[in-house]
Order: sequence, then C-alpha cells, then structure tokens
Amino acid sequence: MQRIFTLINKSIRYIKHFGIKSFLKKSKVYIKDRLFNSKESISYEEFIKKDQVFKVSSIKKEIDNLKFNPLISIIIPTYNTPTKFLKEAIESVKQQFYTNWEIIIYDDKSNNKDTIIFIKTLDNLKNKNIKVFFNTKNSGISITSNKAVDKSSGEYLVFLDHDDTLSPNALYEVVKVLNKNKQIDYIYSDEDKLSKKGQREDPFFKPDFSYDMLLSCMYITHIRVVKKSTFLKLKGLNPKYDGAQDWDFALHLYEKKGSFYHIPKVLYHWRKTDQSTANESSGAKSYAYKRQKELLQAHLERQEIKARIEEGYWRGSYKIERKIDGNPSVAIIIPFKDQLNYLKDCINSIKEKSTYKNYKIILVNNQSSKEDTLKYLETLKNDKSIEILNYNKPFNYSLINNFAVKKIQSDFIVFLNNDTKIITPQWIEEMLSIAQRKDIGAVGGLLLYKDDTIQHAGIIVGLGGVAAHSHRGFDSMSNGHGGLLTLTRDVSAVTAACLMIEKSKFLKIKGFDANLKIAYNDVDLCLRLQKIGLKNIYTPYMKIYHYESKTRGKTVGENTIDTGIFIKKWKYLIKKGDPFYNPNFTLSKEDYSFRKI
Repeated sequence: MQRIFTLINKSIRYIKHFGIKSFLKKSKVYIKDRLFNSKESISYEEFIKKDQVFKVSSIKKEIDNLKFNPLISIIIPTYNTPTKFLKEAIESVKQQFYTNWEIIIYDDKSNNKDTIIFIKTLDNLKNKNIKVFFNTKNSGISITSNKAVDKSSGEYLVFLDHDDTLSPNALYEVVKVLNKNKQIDYIYSDEDKLSKKGQREDPFFKPDFSYDMLLSCMYITHIRVVKKSTFLKLKGLNPKYDGAQDWDFALHLYEKKGSFYHIPKVLYHWRKTDQSTANESSGAKSYAYKRQKELLQAHLERQEIKARIEEGYWRGSYKIERKIDGNPSVAIIIPFKDQLNYLKDCINSIKEKSTYKNYKIILVNNQSSKEDTLKYLETLKNDKSIEILNYNKPFNYSLINNFAVKKIQSDFIVFLNNDTKIITPQWIEEMLSIAQRKDIGAVGGLLLYKDDTIQHAGIIVGLGGVAAHSHRGFDSMSNGHGGLLTLTRDVSAVTAACLMIEKSKFLKIKGFDANLKIAYNDVDLCLRLQKIGLKNIYTPYMKIYHYESKTRGKTVGENTIDTGIFIKKWKYLIKKGDPFYNPNFTLSKEDYSFRKI
C-alpha cells in the first residue's frame, strides 16, 4: 500500500512540474515498460559474492606497511536500540581488518530496559577499545554525538548509526586513502541497505563530490568519516537540525572550502527499520524532511544565493530554483538543412511553449535546396524574433555553430538541434538560472525519444569506450540509479542537442573544435570547460523531445574519424574514468548494470 502512496506522491510532483498531458503520456510508457520490457542485469547478490572476497593475508600485510596508522573513533549514539542490532553494529567494528580503533557509545537516556542492561554490560567489561557514556537527560542525536566526540581520542571520526553495520574492509579502505592525503576533511563511500531479514540490497553506487547534487539531496551520508579537528572547528553538529544534522554539517564544510573524498566501494550497510529513513515505505522521521528544507534555506542565505526551495520528485529530494539576475538575452542557434517538418515543429514549440521572452532564434541554413524549405524561410523574414544566417559550405557542426556565434549579439547561447521539440515552458529560465553562475560551463537537460524513453540525462566519458548517454532507454517515470535521473547534478558533459552556455565562456575556449565535424564536439567542449575550472550541469527540470540523428542520417565513416580524434585527445580521461560515473558500473551498457569483477 505504501508503494502506491509513494507513486501517487511522485505523480503529483511530476504533474506540478510538467502538466497532466505529459504525465498521462509517460504513464502509458511506464506501464508498458514494467509489463513487457524489464531488462535483465547482473544481480546484486552475484556482485556481492565477488566483491566480498578478501585476501586477508595481503590486506594485513599492506596494513603493517602503512606509514600512517591513525586512531579512528567510531561514534555510536544510542537510544532504545534493539540489542540484536547494536550487537551486530559493534561486531562489525570488531571484525575490521584495520584494528587501531575505539568505539564511543553514548546513550541518550534510553528507557528500554534491554538496551540499558546491554550497554551497562559493555561498560562493566572494561574493554579498552569500547567506552560507554550516558546522558542524564534525552538530548537528541546532535548533542549526544557531539558529547561522544568530546570523549574520543582518535584523529578521525566514523559515525555509525546504532543499528547499522560496517563492511570488514571499511576502516582499511579509509586509512589507505588517508595515507595518500592526511588533509582530507570528509570521506564518504558507497552503501547498501539491510532488509528486515538482514539481507543486503538496494546498493547506491555514488558519483564523486557534486555540490549541486548535494543541494538536491543528502547523498554523502554513509560511510561518514570526518577529521576530528575539522569537526571541532565547525563546532560539531547543530541540534536545530536533528534528523538532518549530517546534511547541515556537510554544507557548512563546503562553505569553509573543506575537502570531500569518495571511496567507490560499499563500506556501509544501512538497516531498514520502521524508524529508519532507509526504509522509504516507513514514513519515519517526517520531522527530518521539514528540517531539510530549513537547513537548505539557511545555507542559501549564508551563501547569499537568491533562490526558492521546492520539493523534488521524491521525498528527501529538492529543487533549488535560483533567481535569474536581470533579463539577459538568449540566442537559440538552430543549424538545419531542409527537413522542414522538424524545423517547423521546433520553431513552433519554442514560440508556443517558452515563457521567457528575451530570446532570438538564429536559424543557420546549411545549403537547403528543397523548394518548400526555401518558401518557408521567406515567410520568416519579417519575424523579428528570428534571424536567418546562410552557411554555404559542407556540413561541419562545429564550424557552423562557431560561425553563428560570431555573427550574433547575446549574453547566452542555446545550441539546439532542429529535430527537437520543447516540453517544459520554463526551459530557458531553468537552464539560465544555472548557466548564469560564475562556476558553470554548460547546462543540459532531460531529452526524450518520441516514445517517451530517455535519450539523454548527461554524458558519461568512457562509456562504450568513448562517451555515451546516461540512462539511455530508461522509461521517463524512472528515478534512475539512486535517483540520479531526477536530481540536478554535476556531469562531465551534456549534449549540444540542447546546451546552454554563457557566450563569453564559449569564446574564452574558442568554441567547438572544428576537427570534430559531427560527433563528440559537444563532449570535447564540455571537457575543455572543465579544464579551465568550470562545471557542467544536468537538470531534470528542463525537458524536450529529441528525434536523434534523423536530420543527418548515417555518417558512420565520418563518426569513426571523429571518434579517433576524440580518443587521442582525451585518452587520459577515458582511462581515468568519469568522476560522476561509479566504477562499479559496466562500461559496455548505458543501463547502470553492475560490472563483472
């Protein structure tokens, strides 16, 4: 029953953002996909069997050779914890390959007799590695955690919820990272969940740090390792945000330019209970969601960001709607050659749908020859919102767009394919609110095929050996892995089928690479933007249809040439791996299935 309520809530939010017509269309595809098109992939159970094979002797030998062996304090605040779960949490620490740890258990005035008796038993054992303390009154998780930290002796803190467990290699992996860089302030890892039967399921293989994704949801919760000196410098956890205190802390750390590091391994197992937000159907800790919005608002105010916060597609996710600075001009560049039906649909959808009015459509005619196309262009000559440029040379996507940019006056540019159709009325505002930021390079959105399955949700470098689209083929009602489809977040690149960029930034990197005539010119552009310190962002709140590649037909030979150029140019990045695509996923498919280890 709860799943039905969850689906209803998600549907309401979808209708709010995109309207009832879009919702009904997508629902049809969603149901069809669920009934007939479920895809097979490697099971997580199979993945675990291979991933959890440890060469213990090799690991212990490596630990013995570590130069830096910090004491790690495991912080466990307790309150009426079922003793079975607390025992498992403690046992998971005892089973760690890395043994220089201490456990700080701080009880928040439990009134469950079994919990109290068990914790007092631990205290009576006088185990040097386990220290037990008791609050005199119930104070909440933040104050209790802060008190536990005050009693700790370690250089680094690991926050372990009283009913969760650690993988046996958790501390070993953490210390390996610290041996390379002791200055890291915050380490997080991948995670999965423990069912009520204790089975591991629902893994979340995370991307590397993304500030925009952190604003969308608290995705870096577990494992949470914090340098103690940093924790104290930031004055610990704020009890005002109990239930979401870890998110508030992470945002404060970001504000202070603290460093974040991601370990792409499942090191933490988050238990689903009736009281845990790990169990999405429980409805537990509803107060936490109220505080999430409050802490996000407080962060925006501290950063002097003018924005409003709206609920995202699922509970615990949010949309940060930034205010647009002024009324900047936007040039929408559309290269085309004939294909009149597509061109008309594209232009009409812009004119009919767009709520932002300070735009101009720049049509770049690349040797159209059909009479109906030429007649249509004649009818547009008196339209002040449209300018027509003629590019009378062989097709080269990069040169065509570079040519157009030099001819126009505008603050921002949208590169838009002629085989597209606008869905979201606020599409320009959504992209502009992000693109106007000083730290942003390119902005792209969610592109759908005609059948309402996903064509683009960001580009992953290295996928398919070169670069490919995130979640291609998923149904548009899906959240994607870990909610990635529905979150505004950093990506390595976005498609130029619909890409916004500030004109000055485009000119700064000298536009598209003319050597890439057809393929990968957009990916190359985005990677060069990254190289000068700018970020590329995907937003799920900008949607268009894209009838991909119908405008040019097959260009396999030329694409092969472009592929070779791109690989040669970005070989080191392809080899390194996309920071926003977890290495536990396969590189041979776009469906986020697990790689074979």
